[in-house]
Amino acid sequence: MEEKIGGELTVTFPEGFRRMTDGEMKKLNRLEEGPGIFMTDPERHIVVTVGWKRIALLASLLLSAKDIAKNAGSQIARAMKPYGCREPEYTVRTIAGARAYGFRYAYTAENVGMEAETCVLKRGRVVLYFNFYAREALEKESLPVWEAILASVRP
Repeated sequence: MEEKIGGELTVTFPEGFRRMTDGEMKKLNRLEEGPGIFMTDPERHIVVTVGWKRIALLASLLLSAKDIAKNAGSQIARAMKPYGCREPEYTVRTIAGARAYGFRYAYTAENVGMEAETCVLKRGRVVLYFNFYAREALEKESLPVWEAILASVRP
């Protein structure tokens, strides 16, 4: 399933993914409201979201994707502290031929160990957030799916 993101890029989701229902989306602990794509693969227990926002000109000149990712990592670590969130481990990936900065973290939801990763890609004044959530016990099966999704992103 192919989706347009932020008027900038296209991403392809493997078979098994579908858009989340309104009820499923309401259960997400979102730090910010805004446009996005919310996908789930219930069989593999994976959720992938992609959100984007246009930032002010001055902010786009002063902030790098790395700065934005570090700030987001700190915010998420604080917000997820009640869920036993461990300190984020910062990452660098390539998405659509560009460097994306992000972080991985783990937490517990309803007594289930979870793994998560956020990648931040900045394209001019548009910041895109790619988010991945999966069960910790299924990480070996889930991580290649996430990597395939990121590899599918293109202009």
